[in-house]
Amino acid sequence: MNRPATHHLLAILLAISALAIPVRARAQKGYALGIGGGAAIPVGKLGDVQKTGYSALLTLAIGSPDLPIGLRFDGIYNNLTRADTPTGTTSADLRVAGAIVNLVYAFPGTYAKPYVLAGGGWYSSKVDTTAAKAQSNFGFNAGLGTTFGFGPAAAFLEARYHTISRSVVKGGVFQFVPITFGLMF
Repeated sequence: MNRPATHHLLAILLAISALAIPVRARAQKGYALGIGGGAAIPVGKLGDVQKTGYSALLTLAIGSPDLPIGLRFDGIYNNLTRADTPTGTTSADLRVAGAIVNLVYAFPGTYAKPYVLAGGGWYSSKVDTTAAKAQSNFGFNAGLGTTFGFGPAAAFLEARYHTISRSVVKGGVFQFVPITFGLMF
């Protein structure tokens, strides 16, 4: 090849490389928005007065594609259905909403990426009766899940154990486990 043709070829390769780098960087954004839903299962003493209900989740995940650790901000809503108690009386539905911050550790994977998460936040619970007042308490959660490719989004399936600290007078500690399927965009 002659010298000017080599320079033109080199200039074209550099221009293509310069254009490709920003596209790759934009494709690896550092956040994802998600929505999910599923079943909320009462455990422990709560299982004596409530049955499985439903759960809803809104999430903002923040992290770097190059690091396995990230943050997740979750808004949750759970409705645990009333159950017949051992004395034959009927309880009322229990609604639990919360704002939670979690640390997430994602294990390496190509198609499916398992992860563990744990954190704490503020939970508001209310029994669905006219005289009941909402209670706000601090609580913790921990769980595991997996994400997998789903077209332009990522699907996830997870289970988390929530424990909410309440005074003994107000019913004591209660726990539930939502099993959630959702999509991250």
